Amino acid sequence: MQFIEDLKQRVGKLVFQRELKVNRRVKAVCNLENAKSIGILYDATKEAQIKTIQPFVSYFFELKKDVKALGYVNSNQLSIYHAPKLQYDFFYKKDLNWYYKPQNYIIDNFIKKDYDILINLCDSSIIPIKYLVASSVAHFKIGIHEDNYEIYDLMISLKKDRSLLKLMHEIKHYINLINKKDGRD
Repeated sequence: MQFIEDLKQRVGKLVFQRELKVNRRVKAVCNLENAKSIGILYDATKEAQIKTIQPFVSYFFELKKDVKALGYVNSNQLSIYHAPKLQYDFFYKKDLNWYYKPQNYIIDNFIKKDYDILINLCDSSIIPIKYLVASSVAHFKIGIHEDNYEIYDLMISLKKDRSLLKLMHEIKHYINLINKKDGRD
């Protein structure tokens, strides 16, 4: 069985590399002040993970941004707390093809949307999320720094505290700093 799993992983990696090469997005640095739309990708397998990102999503929503959080559920079925809401959608194992590439209309809409900022709150170990980051046409992609994984326009390096809360705090900090006008001309 490990041979089949390794094959899936290798095919998935090849397809992922191709997705990166053919993605014709327009790169543009965008700060929070100028952003109109923000896409957020995260691991939504556990209810606690969803609750952890809710204040992060609300922060952008309260700033009148068009926000969509798309969570991956590493399970064969969705539970009651995975019900879609205004800013939240979910996908799960049933939505993956044989080499873990996500495929359904929610995903297609997400990756084709011209987000000003795309934020990935996962590391590269979550393969379906990795595909979405690579496929997205978002202008400015933000994610956690990982060696040999350079698909972001802004990478957040976390040293000691690698928690989700710390990552969200750092992302908010840096997107508020980018191209900030200081009143001087």
